[in-house]
Amino acid sequence: MLKNWKTSFSVLILFLAGILPAGEPFLKGTPDSRWKLTQYARWTATADGSTELEVHIAPDAPIRNETYGANLGIDLAPYKGKTIVISGLISADGIPQGEKNHCCAKLMLFHKGPEGSRYYSSSAGLWGTFRNRRQEIMLRVPDPVGENVLMAGLQNNRGTVRISGLRIEERDLYPLPFQLPENFRCEYTERVTKSPVLRGAGIRSDSTRKDAADLAADGANLMRWWIRWDINQPETLKRSLDRLETMLPEYEKLGLKLIPVLARFPGERYRKPLLLGVDAKEESGRSKDNFRMFFEKKYLDEYVAIWKTIAKRFKGSPAIHGYTLMNEPTQYGSAPYNYLYCQYLAAKAIREIDPEVPLYISANDWDNPIGFSYLKPLPFKNILYEVHMYQPHSYTHQGVGASIRDIRAGKYLRYPGKIGSDFYDRAMLKKILLPVVRFQKQYGARIYCGEFSVIRWAPGGAQYLEDLCSLFEEFGWDWAYHCHREWRNWSLEYPDSFHLNTPADSPTGRQKVLLKYWSKNR
Repeated sequence: MLKNWKTSFSVLILFLAGILPAGEPFLKGTPDSRWKLTQYARWTATADGSTELEVHIAPDAPIRNETYGANLGIDLAPYKGKTIVISGLISADGIPQGEKNHCCAKLMLFHKGPEGSRYYSSSAGLWGTFRNRRQEIMLRVPDPVGENVLMAGLQNNRGTVRISGLRIEERDLYPLPFQLPENFRCEYTERVTKSPVLRGAGIRSDSTRKDAADLAADGANLMRWWIRWDINQPETLKRSLDRLETMLPEYEKLGLKLIPVLARFPGERYRKPLLLGVDAKEESGRSKDNFRMFFEKKYLDEYVAIWKTIAKRFKGSPAIHGYTLMNEPTQYGSAPYNYLYCQYLAAKAIREIDPEVPLYISANDWDNPIGFSYLKPLPFKNILYEVHMYQPHSYTHQGVGASIRDIRAGKYLRYPGKIGSDFYDRAMLKKILLPVVRFQKQYGARIYCGEFSVIRWAPGGAQYLEDLCSLFEEFGWDWAYHCHREWRNWSLEYPDSFHLNTPADSPTGRQKVLLKYWSKNR
């Protein structure tokens, strides 16, 4: 039995041997001394004589919020500063839909470095029964490389998962149809360089004039204007744009600049049956968070056409500062039309209509700061770059979704303080934002934080917002708080308490912070 176990490791090591330019395996040493198998995991022989990892968790088996499978510490020093892809084939039987998207079959890399801890996952919402779906993790290996652990298996769920064909290689999942010149620097006209710093908040397209007037009275000079529409009813997009056109003179009078953003996209994400008659459960094995337009050209064409319509309609509008081309893209693995290429096509189409309007490009991975580590700039004038900041997510979103149970039980995460394995304070938030700062300095790019927030009952929420706003000021970024009168639990006007659900009689702690920084606009 021991002999077979060691043989299984030896076979798997061949799977993990990446195809590198030098032809050397990326794993060295004795496999059985490095791999760690968790509960419910084993090595199994396949019909062709090879070996795969199998994880079987019975419906009644006790589980925790962890990944069951095989773990391996890997040395990424040979790849320092390079873009790599770790990939493998996953098959599954009977994995039920989990409470959260991360409770699924996956490959995952845990990274811990000077800038804190980070999980890179190959998938979200990978459930059901399927065979040999290729999963990929892409990352730009930082310097220093830190500690890295590869995990393969099933997280906090039940069913059977089989994994084989693991490898690592240098590869770019997000190629573009141009090559930037050496030492490329972003170029901006006076429309951008002479613009004052923009500090404001997001606002719904169905908001009233009073909502905007109150925001302006508080000192804000920017609104991130959500273009709301129903993709099953295309005419609702026109109604939303009609409303925007009607409101623009009012916003101009109030001294507010707008950055419109589409709240939804043609085809949307695979994880939801958003189009009538479409079942999104088994869509070619793609991660449920992937946008359909990354794989299906008809949706990409529609996306570009929408932006052409918007650019033509609002060209020359004084209140329109610019457009966010894509909200929180997520591309897991290879795609024929990657997230940045789609934005490039939209930007190119708009530039043929309006040569100067500022355009905001979003990073991959829900526009998280880490997405800037491999983001590439676009070769047009007046291109700015948007980041969203909700880290640590378990703190800012505590009580949202299934975690509401903890809040009802009086279990809160606090800031500053230890959250997970890291201590979070202003210094840690600054480290998290460093990939954006590096991008900013390398390319001379203008940066805009289009969303940041904290759930109103999170202990220390005011300090969290204070630390973020002070960092935005330090970096010279524009920013918009999420969100003004959208949902009471993000609202600055509702008490900093889970148990109080009517507007506060006086400014909340979080609201005082935003009022302080909005006052700089005056």
